[in-house]
Amino acid sequence: MTEHSFALTVPIAKADATLRTVWGWASVSVEAGQPLVDAEGDVIATDELVRAAHAFMAQSRRGAAGHADGGDQTPAVGTVVESLVVSPAIQAVLGMPPGREGWFVGIRIDDPDAWAEVLAGELTALSIGGRARRLPA
Repeated sequence: MTEHSFALTVPIAKADATLRTVWGWASVSVEAGQPLVDAEGDVIATDELVRAAHAFMAQSRRGAAGHADGGDQTPAVGTVVESLVVSPAIQAVLGMPPGREGWFVGIRIDDPDAWAEVLAGELTALSIGGRARRLPA
């Protein structure tokens, strides 16, 4: 089993000028109660997503305007400052309805040029990357 790089695109769902922060779903594992198959044909179980999110937050926390290879070559434009994996247990604790599970993040935009692009509506998504092992189904 080989390890490969990946990048998760985070479409910007909300931006706050005072905090200079954007929020969005980094990954959705379940939609309408059904496991979601991503663009590469992978299904990421929510419990695996929890482990990946914890590792990312412990080791990296960088957000880029785009790093398709999932590596560290693209300069970071921001820092992940909020992270919540919405699992059935978290939904129950927070009184949220079931249906969508996944990883929701807040990214503080540190780069002034990137923030200007967010405000202008030109930068509509960020990415976070890492490394993973693909397991056979």
